[in-house]
Amino acid sequence: MLIRAGALIESTNRVHRPGHLRMEKGEIIAVGSNLEPLPGEEILSIPEITLAPGWINLHAHLELSSLSGVLRKGNTFSGWLEELLPLLPTLTPEVRRSSILTSTRHAAHSGTTSILSILTQRTALAGLTSTPTRVWWALEFSDLREKPNLTEIVDQATSWISRHPNADWHLALSPHAPYTASPSLYHELSTLASQNHLPFTTHLAESVDETEFFANQKSSLRHLLPADLDRPDLLPSQSPAEWCQKNIALPPRSILAHGNEFSLKDLPYLKERSATIVHCPTTHQWFERKPFPFNSYQTHQIPIALGTDSPASSPNLHFDLRLEARTFLQNHPSCNPKSVWEMLTTVPALALGQGKTLGVLNTDYCADWVGWRIPLGQDPFTSILQGTEPAEMTCISGKITPHEKI
Repeated sequence: MLIRAGALIESTNRVHRPGHLRMEKGEIIAVGSNLEPLPGEEILSIPEITLAPGWINLHAHLELSSLSGVLRKGNTFSGWLEELLPLLPTLTPEVRRSSILTSTRHAAHSGTTSILSILTQRTALAGLTSTPTRVWWALEFSDLREKPNLTEIVDQATSWISRHPNADWHLALSPHAPYTASPSLYHELSTLASQNHLPFTTHLAESVDETEFFANQKSSLRHLLPADLDRPDLLPSQSPAEWCQKNIALPPRSILAHGNEFSLKDLPYLKERSATIVHCPTTHQWFERKPFPFNSYQTHQIPIALGTDSPASSPNLHFDLRLEARTFLQNHPSCNPKSVWEMLTTVPALALGQGKTLGVLNTDYCADWVGWRIPLGQDPFTSILQGTEPAEMTCISGKITPHEKI
């Protein structure tokens, strides 16, 4: 199939005007400005549309979207957890499954084609047959009360995904955080991730409550954990990153959600681990946190991607990465739209191990693209990121889905 568009964003370094893309069997065969139709080839002519790579949301909680507006904005992290935890049992598998479907539909409408989503309840997947976006299901584990049977759970999830070969689903592994997952759990998950070539993600250095807990164990986070917690590894006077380094907890290329409270002395370790930090700007603002240390990460060449987190702790009800991008640019005016674009495309693609398949529109990459109706004479990166209208269409693995405006 040949798509003839008004423009095509191949990457931040190359924009084609007009933009032509040929795809076959879910992959891009060619891009350019002067592609001629092959004999009998189907042609889609959309001269008013700009094609762009689909975005990758590297941290989301799709199953929690029903909690939008329920929890107090500006609460401390521990206070937010205290409100959240009693609500989780009320989220039935049906509610969680509905949240997943609604959230992925909204995400696709706003330009996202791939999502790394934390999954705490595997029962939410029962009866789910497809989603409007690719999803990496990051199975989340903790062992505060009992040790999970990791091999059995991963085998079951792998088998479930194999029964849905057309759903564009993948697995990832996620110990929740160092205060809820022991060193042995981190080690086992790290080994499983390496053996099975799965992304590894965890929440780390998310809040002041967490860093205070590791420094002196007097944090308000402590009373939310079991009173009989036996964790000799949780010694005072260490940071979450120091805990990871001491316990050899992070495998190479770990995806670290939030990373708001790392100190300068932590950054060489993160660099050595080739870690990627996922910043969620609207959640950061919702908690009224101090400025995100973007410049420090830049100085140490630690890559930053953007995520949405969940509507349980953010005003981003539709998992719209454009809102995250705009919020980030407001908070970091020295950054430019092209740099933020890479936080939504090439940076998360590399973090997922998909640097040669996702993030740009080029030969041999997956045919994951989004069609935007923007003024063709303007800078496409700025126009798309500042827009609020839904995309005209989304294509994942060569399957095009037009979006009706609501």
